[in-house]
Amino acid sequence: MAARIYLTPGRSHRVLRGHPWVFRGEIARIEGNPADGQCVELYDARERFVGMGMYNSRSQITVRLYSRQLELLDERFLSEATSRAIAYRRALHGPEDPPAERLVFSEADGLPGLIVDRYQRHLVVQTLTAGMARVEEVVVSILQEQLNPEGILLRNDAPVRHWEGLERAKRLARGSYQGPLQMSLLGVPTAVDLWEGQKTGLYLDQIENYRLVASLAPGRRVLDCFCYQGCFALVCLRQGAREAVAVDQSVESLARGQQSAQKAGLSVQWVQANAFDWLRESERRKDRFDLIVMDPPSFTKTKEQRESALRGYHELHIRALRLLSSGGILATFCCSHNIRLADWQELIGNASSDTGVPLRFLGFLRQAKDHPSLVHVPETEYLKGFLLERAS
Repeated sequence: MAARIYLTPGRSHRVLRGHPWVFRGEIARIEGNPADGQCVELYDARERFVGMGMYNSRSQITVRLYSRQLELLDERFLSEATSRAIAYRRALHGPEDPPAERLVFSEADGLPGLIVDRYQRHLVVQTLTAGMARVEEVVVSILQEQLNPEGILLRNDAPVRHWEGLERAKRLARGSYQGPLQMSLLGVPTAVDLWEGQKTGLYLDQIENYRLVASLAPGRRVLDCFCYQGCFALVCLRQGAREAVAVDQSVESLARGQQSAQKAGLSVQWVQANAFDWLRESERRKDRFDLIVMDPPSFTKTKEQRESALRGYHELHIRALRLLSSGGILATFCCSHNIRLADWQELIGNASSDTGVPLRFLGFLRQAKDHPSLVHVPETEYLKGFLLERAS
């Protein structure tokens, strides 16, 4: 019998309005002695059933709901949930067979803490919560049966596992992997290292934005800042940009980007540098770009870091706007769920005012559609951005 957890009275709990998280301070009492990662039943203060969740005493998010029905996180549930998630991607892509895609996206697919990405015939799996870690082998067996991949890699090296009290590790769970993989990213040959690459190998959430930004690149001088492997720079050159500069601190990432550029016959100016320092020096040189991509890492993992992160992002945009030519385009992204879209818009507006650089909106940018978001779970809409033009 599962332990029971009761919500505190007199509060407007988000979980009662569709959100799957219950924080430690929202719990009134626990009946039973659940182990971390075990399934628990959640009830409101009037002892009405709310749903089933994964328990973790070590996490601030103490319960993560996976169902509003009385059902265990067993093989049947996991098989049906992963099947639904995969079917959604099949319907989304239609006859297209993308070389890489996200198949399961955690809470957005009703499987809190589970990430499954496909790269050609290989799967990369992450179990980021104690509950998913307990059923990891079951999940791997289900994926092997459903998709029959050449290999399944477990990339449980994500820092967020620390907050769940989980160790960080990587291992080959099924089959084989002789990497890096070679694939085409919007017509650019790309080497993808599933063991050492950022996230699970590539920023799959940016795939649709690569295509959109590249469509604006013909004839422009492009700056790809925080470039990782220089994907924005490479696809922009493929679509007719006249020049591209790609800046990142990681020597390994730039080396992989250089390999892709050589195979594609594209010429990129690769710069290994701290982006803040490089932007400051470029401003001193009065450098100019017609298309700037700003895709910085998350500067904040907690609400407490939010204000310092906003100051850092503000400085970045001050520097970038001073390098943007008249009529130039800025594509700017934020991947922190602690910073809302309205915050990002206000920050860019302040940078525009502080620099005297007038901007007009060309469009909103978000994560790829195979990274779905839920309206009642704003944390699933984590990648946000704007496409802006410097007005004459």
